[in-house]
Amino acid sequence: MIEIIKLIRRLLQVFCLIIIDLFALYISLLIAWTFRAEVLPSFTTHLPFFKFSYIHFISLWWIPVIFTFFIFYEALYDSNLPFWDETRDIIKAISLASITLMAIVTLGKMGDRVSRLVLMGLWATSIFVFPVLRLWGKKLLYVIGIWRERILILGAGNAGKLVMEGLLREKHMGYDVIGFLDDDEQKKGKTINGKKVIGKVTQFPKFIKNMGIKTAIIAMPSLPPERLSALTAGIQNHTANTMVIPDLKGIALLNTDLLHLFREEIFLMNIKNNLKSVTNRFIKVIFDITLSIILMPFLLPVIGIIGIIIRLETPGPSIYAHDRIGKNRQTFRCYKFRTMYRDAEEKLKDILDKNEEIRTEWQNNWKLKDDPRITRVGRFLRKTSLDELPQILNVIKGEMSLVGPRPYLPREKFIIEENLHVICSAKPGITGLWQVSGRSDTGYKYRVKLDAWYIMNWSLWLDIAIIFKTIRVVLKTEGAY
Repeated sequence: MIEIIKLIRRLLQVFCLIIIDLFALYISLLIAWTFRAEVLPSFTTHLPFFKFSYIHFISLWWIPVIFTFFIFYEALYDSNLPFWDETRDIIKAISLASITLMAIVTLGKMGDRVSRLVLMGLWATSIFVFPVLRLWGKKLLYVIGIWRERILILGAGNAGKLVMEGLLREKHMGYDVIGFLDDDEQKKGKTINGKKVIGKVTQFPKFIKNMGIKTAIIAMPSLPPERLSALTAGIQNHTANTMVIPDLKGIALLNTDLLHLFREEIFLMNIKNNLKSVTNRFIKVIFDITLSIILMPFLLPVIGIIGIIIRLETPGPSIYAHDRIGKNRQTFRCYKFRTMYRDAEEKLKDILDKNEEIRTEWQNNWKLKDDPRITRVGRFLRKTSLDELPQILNVIKGEMSLVGPRPYLPREKFIIEENLHVICSAKPGITGLWQVSGRSDTGYKYRVKLDAWYIMNWSLWLDIAIIFKTIRVVLKTEGAY
């Protein structure tokens, strides 16, 4: 009986996800059709187009079938993925489905019934609509209890806390933590983000059986290899899914393949440094230049208006160039909007000499939260990160990238010397991983570590994800001062 209930619940989850995807598909198709029918005729009159009717719409039933098939093929109805990982797989499924549709329409000579421009518009719209509707849909299903799976975290230390925080942020993954298991007696009954330590690690069989746990997370990276291996095997014998957090924090793992040596019972991690590839570096340059050229017509008027406002508030140039460390440790002139008064350096020296607390803050972060040198307009520009807009010119000149490590000052290279060779192996970026990870709320050393981690884990998808996250962070002015 229990197995039947589980099966029904699973079928209900898949059914709801299919409904969400079909809704996303038809919204995307309607947007693409409307653009083709209402907007394009304003620019051209010689393109043929079929007349829309509900019967015609229904006759294209095979389009949602193809989309659903490829989403099934990518296992997106049977996985609990973080947003950006799921978005990557959704785009892959949508692209495969769109290529298949184009091939069917072309080879089947169906151009009189199906517009290729609509199909192209369907693909372009779907890659945005599908991820957003899936995110909202899964969150709704989580709230009403349909897309929700009870999980258990073994380990209530720092690793367990980080896992809990991540799952609370990514609720659309559908994981509902019921509690922690930990052998530390002092942690028994302790609450972590609303969830209690309910027992010892050795009691996991009882909790897994009584609470119907399908997935358990072992968040005990400091556990000796022999004990970790035995614990993992024991949990695998009781659950369908077991996740293990290894003691590998900070190591570049996004571009990693696992190679197995079965007889020796070990696996090798083949960690790729994608930016060592000439092809990947070329792709990154093309991506930077193409996107910059597309953005320039929109950014230049904004840059001009902001420049005028700066000049109206305080005398002096609106844009200044400052020496920064670039790729291969070469110094270049980095453009920024002026956000401080012209005598800023003299003011800083005076402040640091007189106030020990401010001097400590400056030494830790190389920034001041309440910096008296910043103008009113400058404070707004920094809060919204608009002060970095002129760096688009550095990207066009090939000195910077849209996404990359921070453009460090020459005086900072002695502080980041341990990571300097890694950071200087790539062009600095207008935005980067540290900007979307708390920005000014993070410590200086942590920011340096994030920059090094970004370079070792680079992928084009990572750049795209950071750009979209930057937009959200800037609009919400998270962690900026």
